[in-house]
Amino acid sequence: MDPGQVKRLIDEKIAVTPQRVVIAKAIILEASANESRSSNLIDTVLHANSIEMPDKVVLHSSVDPLPAITAAAEALSWQVAAAEAILSLIHSDVLVSLADLQHPSLRLNWTTVVPGSSGEASGWTFDELYIPVPARVRRAPSLAASENQFLAEPDLYLNTLGITNMHAELQAAFREAVKCFRHDLFTAAITMLGKASEGAWLELGASLLGVVPSSRQQTVAKQRQKLEDPMTGTSKKIEAVIQIFGHQDILGQLADSSGIGLQELRSVNVWSDAVRDSRNTIHFGATPATPNTYEKLAALLVGAVPHMRVLYKLKEAADASASIARA
Repeated sequence: MDPGQVKRLIDEKIAVTPQRVVIAKAIILEASANESRSSNLIDTVLHANSIEMPDKVVLHSSVDPLPAITAAAEALSWQVAAAEAILSLIHSDVLVSLADLQHPSLRLNWTTVVPGSSGEASGWTFDELYIPVPARVRRAPSLAASENQFLAEPDLYLNTLGITNMHAELQAAFREAVKCFRHDLFTAAITMLGKASEGAWLELGASLLGVVPSSRQQTVAKQRQKLEDPMTGTSKKIEAVIQIFGHQDILGQLADSSGIGLQELRSVNVWSDAVRDSRNTIHFGATPATPNTYEKLAALLVGAVPHMRVLYKLKEAADASASIARA
């Protein structure tokens, strides 16, 4: 392959995905301190993902260039993702810029020279991928001593949740809840958190119903009706999900495979009740049991992490069981 063909192949393999930016944000926040060089933070992201930019790509018939091409594309992808993550964290007030923008060069050398031969050498630049970032940054002073730094930025929060099988609409609800919380919009934050809670229970309910054998569908007919009725309140729908899982003569094997018991599901419901009570402030004349303060919303958002993991671990087990039954 000639240099032009290889450059096009590298371009095709570069993939700066939202997931990589999320991962980069988490790594950068953990690595950032009172003052950090952006170049070092980008290198930290590459190191954490076991990525290394090759010194050069050898273009010679005796050498397979594909490993170096693949490695270069991965390194470029993560470098750009890390630069985007730094800028995003700055705009979210998680990091503070301490210097002017710099324009780090994205360059990769190539050569046709191998031992015992002559040839030529040059390099490619990837100008279209340039993302200027400040030479130095630091963690925002207001977050320096915070134990719950993942509450400062939506992507960091979703990364902490670590739930890959969550519906996109619920991810968006969690994102908005964190954004509102960050700007002291507590009623808006609890409203979106309530949406995420309700959606997670409905997703679990649908998955549990998918595991119930056709011969036992009548046993859960009332609960199915509640879950599918748009006029049924959230509390009754959650109660229906718990009742479905309570049929351990039907779903006992699911409890064993997931490691989730009925009591754990009821514990999640206690958290969901607190969210629902707080969310009721959107109704005229309604007041929650305790005011919706920063501390309360922080506790509910932190509490969502283990409770959502319980719901989605059980959902994952139910989906896997249903898939095996269909096979």
